[in-house]
Amino acid sequence: MKNLASWVVAFTCLTTVVPRHCAAGELSKLPAMRTLVEMSGCETGKLVALPDKALSEFRQMTDRRIAEIRATPNMEIPAGAECRHLSEKGDDFADGRTPATAWRTTARLDRERLPAGSFVLFERGGVFRGGFRALEGVTYTAYGKGAKPRIYSSPENGADPSKWERTDAANVWRYKIGMADVGTVVFDDGKAHAIKILPVYNGNGTFTQQYGGRPFNNGYKDLAEDLHFWHDYSDKTDFKPFAKGTGYLYLRSGKNPGERFKSIEFNVKKHGVTVGGANDVHVDNLCIKYVGSHGIGAGTVKGLRVTNCELGWIGGSIQAERIFGRNWATRYGNAVEIYGGCDGFVVDNCYVYQAYDAGLTQQFNVGNTTTYQRLVRYSNNVIENCNYSIEYFLSGVRQGNPSRTEGFVIENNLMWNAGVGFCRQRPDGRQAAHIKSWRNNCNRATGYLVRRNLFAYGEDMLVEISSGLANPDGSDSMPVMDGNVFVGTKCQRFGVVNQGNPAERAYDEKIVSALGERFSGNVYSVH
Repeated sequence: MKNLASWVVAFTCLTTVVPRHCAAGELSKLPAMRTLVEMSGCETGKLVALPDKALSEFRQMTDRRIAEIRATPNMEIPAGAECRHLSEKGDDFADGRTPATAWRTTARLDRERLPAGSFVLFERGGVFRGGFRALEGVTYTAYGKGAKPRIYSSPENGADPSKWERTDAANVWRYKIGMADVGTVVFDDGKAHAIKILPVYNGNGTFTQQYGGRPFNNGYKDLAEDLHFWHDYSDKTDFKPFAKGTGYLYLRSGKNPGERFKSIEFNVKKHGVTVGGANDVHVDNLCIKYVGSHGIGAGTVKGLRVTNCELGWIGGSIQAERIFGRNWATRYGNAVEIYGGCDGFVVDNCYVYQAYDAGLTQQFNVGNTTTYQRLVRYSNNVIENCNYSIEYFLSGVRQGNPSRTEGFVIENNLMWNAGVGFCRQRPDGRQAAHIKSWRNNCNRATGYLVRRNLFAYGEDMLVEISSGLANPDGSDSMPVMDGNVFVGTKCQRFGVVNQGNPAERAYDEKIVSALGERFSGNVYSVH
């Protein structure tokens, strides 16, 4: 691959984020960054059995990393910087300039037009509902002591028995949540979650449930399983006459849900942080949860950084109905997304889990535009129980269009259980993977590195890395892969790592031998 060295040098200089407990010269000493292969105790380039001890150490390392991410200290705020503060005990009629005069709500924050270089500080331990819109050049981070400040799109904790009403159907309750579609309902901070039931339009006036395939011709009365729900979010659907747009969420439960659970949070259709086209936004040390759309959603931007954050229970809301030729509504939701081009996109030292779609992604359907995704770096993260840990694509690229990704680095991430958890509600099964591209005329890439990552278990496959187009200089669009550890089960679907539109491969000695000839230093193991 041509010009790889120059891309690596440029990218490292521009975007390296050193963990706060390490000096720059100590980066190579971090176990999760340098010694995965050594820790495995396995020979590289061959399909081998992973020792129980190694798997246990990988899980212990992951849990330590999660604890470290959650305990990341506050950033230092430059002297004299323009600041605004938010606190659960704040007052929206105050000026927000000090902790003593903090605002209370993100609605008040969204009314302020802060200049580039400003800092917005959320008090630790607080819950701030409704999400917010980021402004160009502004940093959003934490102050005080305790747990990371929590940004929830869920409008309220629904564990209030008085707000749940019995319906005329046995064991079905309703809750007035409003018209923003609810992607899922999360109980007791993730100990349980609801299954969203959507109608599949059969074309003959009858409907079936997208999840489970049962008849769904009587609306909420057809909710048959515990914690299945239907949201009457609109009357502008084909689900007639049952969709009336009442805003009620109907949930099946043998007991009043408000009595059954201590916390009930709703993934309403909204981003946690809406970046849009704002450049040079930095989101740091926030906990973003219970979001129906994207945790952090951006379009074409420069300089977006997401560091030291926790993002969980993201997505599941309806993107649109009747798209892609489907006779059902399409759901969506990524933890961190850029849809468009980018220049300098970093996600570092974050814990990402339970996303309906992707944990981290940069993507775009190019069409007639020219789009570049430059200097993208996903590093030092823990990502688990997402449908795709990492998803990327530039689709619709034709031979004469130079659109491509330049300088894409995926390194030092610990990834577990792609396709497991909340995302298993998806109707398009057998697609989950830790790295997911899409095999069509897309994904031209240069300076692409995948190194020192753990890819542990995938419900459908481990990785799908492919491109339908070579680069303008004739080189292929595949990454250099080194120091990675793959953990799967023998003869499951491995996926692909190949140019063109290759057939998927089983995880066996044959594909491992082929990969070993191309990429040295990776461990391929089964457990």
